[in-house]
Amino acid sequence: MSKFFPTSHLTSIPCRTLSTHHTLCKPLPFVTLTPALPSRFSLSSPLSNPHRPLFLHPLPDSYYRRNLSIRAFDSSSETQKDESSAEKEKDPADSAESGGDNGSVVKPGEEYPSGEFVFEEFGAWKKFVVKLRMLIEFPWRRVRKGSVLTMQLRGQVSDQLKSRFSSGLSLPQICENFIKAAYDPRIAGVYLHIEPLNCGWGKVEEIRRHILDFKKSGKFIVGYVPVCGEKEYYLACACEELYFPPSAYFALNGLAVQASFLGGVLENVGVEPQVERIGKYKSAGDQLIRKNMSEENCEMLTSLLDNIYGNWLDKVSHATGKERENIENFINEGVYQVEKLKEDGWITNIMYDDEVMSKLKERLGIQEDKKLPVVDYRKYSRVRKWTLGLSGGKDKIAIIRASGSISRVRGSFSVSSSGIVAEQFIEKIRSIRESKLYKAAIIRIDSPGGDALASDLMWREIKLLAASKPVIASMGDVAASGGYYMAMGTGAIVAENLTLTGSIGVVTGKFNLGKLYEKIGFNKEIISRGRFAELTAAEQRPFRPDEAKLFAEAAQNSYKQFRDKAAFSRSMTVDKMEEVAQGRVWTGNDAASRGLVDAIGGLSRAVAIAKQKASIPQDRQVSLVEMSKPSPSLPEILSGIGSSVVGADRTLKGLLEDLTSSNGIQARMDGIMFQQLEGASFASPFLNLIKDYLSSL
Repeated sequence: MSKFFPTSHLTSIPCRTLSTHHTLCKPLPFVTLTPALPSRFSLSSPLSNPHRPLFLHPLPDSYYRRNLSIRAFDSSSETQKDESSAEKEKDPADSAESGGDNGSVVKPGEEYPSGEFVFEEFGAWKKFVVKLRMLIEFPWRRVRKGSVLTMQLRGQVSDQLKSRFSSGLSLPQICENFIKAAYDPRIAGVYLHIEPLNCGWGKVEEIRRHILDFKKSGKFIVGYVPVCGEKEYYLACACEELYFPPSAYFALNGLAVQASFLGGVLENVGVEPQVERIGKYKSAGDQLIRKNMSEENCEMLTSLLDNIYGNWLDKVSHATGKERENIENFINEGVYQVEKLKEDGWITNIMYDDEVMSKLKERLGIQEDKKLPVVDYRKYSRVRKWTLGLSGGKDKIAIIRASGSISRVRGSFSVSSSGIVAEQFIEKIRSIRESKLYKAAIIRIDSPGGDALASDLMWREIKLLAASKPVIASMGDVAASGGYYMAMGTGAIVAENLTLTGSIGVVTGKFNLGKLYEKIGFNKEIISRGRFAELTAAEQRPFRPDEAKLFAEAAQNSYKQFRDKAAFSRSMTVDKMEEVAQGRVWTGNDAASRGLVDAIGGLSRAVAIAKQKASIPQDRQVSLVEMSKPSPSLPEILSGIGSSVVGADRTLKGLLEDLTSSNGIQARMDGIMFQQLEGASFASPFLNLIKDYLSSL
């Protein structure tokens, strides 16, 4: 059996063809706002009026008169002060458009609290209360004193909460387990098994932060890594001790970025993509029309790669106490022997899992013939924060998790936990706005975007909410295009250093299949009424000049509206926003330095900022209320007990859902991951289905 050496790289995800003439471009490799003109033969609904294609809902004239003309284009303090006074007399709807009293328009120069975790020992009374609560807990929530919390970090990590029947890992539950374990007197330490991860760097950064926070409790945390790449080591080096088995597979070779192009292939088969791109960095159409990488795309990908690799070197250097230059030299040597890792101080020792367990027994004073008391991730997730005195205070902050691709309505094939459904999301937003229970809200976004109409509708509701109470956006792995669209409606945006965000640009197009039809002997004739009735229906010929002009103008109109809303929301001039838009993807750190993001950090910092804006003292505990509670479906229950058939069924359903729900314009950026193609969280279901088929041969 050959050894598997995990690699880390940026993989471009091919564009998904919906029909022979219409492509609903999933980014290639980066797609933000992807307006695709529907046709009667595609899976998208037809335009109600071909003479006036709708790409984004135009803003009312009052929007530009009242807001953009003042707030986004005039930076004088006197003008802003006058407008601030005038806003107090507006109704909630007007306030939502102009920013409201709670700052749905960013306030430049505002200082935000760090939200850093501070471990504080409980007093005698609280310790007594916690012990009493432990005694009256249900048996399945009890933990033996002196236990070691074991967690296996492997595979996909969801940003959503998981039910007890759902398989896989949940980021909020991983983070909560670290916090609970830090205060739980029954937990002696943590033993982490770290294996190849299929998630973005944003989630990795959040988990690493919680590992470092846990260490503040004084308890031990030990890592064991049998298969290691850059992401795995990035987490593992934060542990107090780190062990590799003698036969460990590891590949600390650096990071790579790649993009593939179909221009030559399509040319050979007689297919002519007619793509309209707005934004010089908008590379979504490149894979279809080019045979190599453009200078702009190369610049963008190089910048992303440098950011991620540089951050990796800096954090590993700090954790290991090694000079950055020495780490680079070590990687460039091409090390493949585990012994070399030990010699150079990259790991603590070389041991098998049972030997590490024996070492932990010795550390806890347990006899060799006795079993090490452990509690695993799933069981410990059932332990309530209330039991440990961590349930928070009377002030409540709502958390809405928005993870996955964006659609307007839920399709007939979707499962309860799949993607962001605008109509359901809006219901939650409105319930928070109408309730007096919540002092603030946090929108946790982990999405590459999707339906542009859905994004716009959610943006509107978020701004209405921000007019009545503070709303903060917290970004995960990716919050780009439609994901960034949602964040624009909040009062402050918090992102991880390596969150992928921005991507403000549009691309749209169709295929001219005339030469292909000629080769295969196929003919198609159309009878139409209306000048532009054949705009997308006639895939057997190229655009006429007037059709091409309409296509280009519609795309330009979409881009301007997206860009102008972003400029208004970020209190920038349009010219300033244009410099950072044009379809460019940024890491969170770069986005912050350019005004697209307000602060760097995780959910804890978003909570701290929400408390600040809601005038809640930073030292006062708050209750975080999850609005997206897990509700397991039958397939999830079956999947949780090990049915492989259900996994295939859900893959097929995901494919059908993706096809049937992709109506209208797409604000989407998929497949942006520095990792293997098969592990990309936002990879196309087509690719997943093909992969599953090939693996079964």
